[in-house]
Amino acid sequence: MIAVELGGLFIVGWSLRLLQPSIKGMTGEWKVRQALSWQKATALNDVIIADDRGLTQIDHLVLTPAGIVVLETKNYGGKLYDRGRKRPWTQYIGKQQNQIHNPLDQNYRHRKALAFLVPGVPLLDFVVLAGSGRFAGVVPQGVLTISELNRKICELNALGSVPESLQDAWHTLQPAAHTDSATRRAHLRSIPGGTEAIWRSGAGKWGLLLGVAMVVAGIV
Repeated sequence: MIAVELGGLFIVGWSLRLLQPSIKGMTGEWKVRQALSWQKATALNDVIIADDRGLTQIDHLVLTPAGIVVLETKNYGGKLYDRGRKRPWTQYIGKQQNQIHNPLDQNYRHRKALAFLVPGVPLLDFVVLAGSGRFAGVVPQGVLTISELNRKICELNALGSVPESLQDAWHTLQPAAHTDSATRRAHLRSIPGGTEAIWRSGAGKWGLLLGVAMVVAGIV
C-alpha cells in the first residue's frame, strides 16, 4: 500500500507541473474577476471572438459609461523592462532572463476585433499585472496593477449612467463572445503551442484525479 501511495504522490506532482501554466493564468484572471466583482462591474470574462485572423481570446470586457474596457491579465513575477511598442518585454527573475511577448500588442488585436463587431464604440484597453512583477523602469502607458485597476474602474463608473448606445453595443457583443469548450479548443489549436496546451490540460487533470485516488487508496 505504501508503494501505491508513493506512486500516487509522484503522479500528483507530475500532474501539477503540467497544469502549472494554466493554474498561474487562471489565478491572475481570478484576481481581476474579484476586483471587477467588488466594483459591481458589468463584465464578460474569458471570452473568444472571431476576427480577420481567426479566433482571439480576451480575458475581460467591462461595460462603463466611458466605453468598453478591454483587459489583458498577466500574472508575472520578477522585474519587468519595456523595450517599446511591438517589442518583447524583458523579465528578470533572479539572474534568469526571459523575453515575453508584449501583451499591449495582444490587446491591440483584441481592440481591432471589437472595433469590427461594434464600430464607433469607445474602447479603452489595459494590461493588468496581477502577479508580483513590476516594472523597474518607466511603466508603459496602459499598464495597471490590481489596485490601479480598481481606481480606474471606479473613476470611469463615476461618470454617470451608461449611454443607451453603449448598452446596445454590449447586447450586440454578448452573442459574439463565446465561452463554450468547442470554440476554446478551436482557438487553442490555432495558436503556437496550443495543441500541446490541450494535451497538458487533459493529461494534468486526469493524472491529478488518478494520483489523488491512489494516495487515498494507499492511506485506506
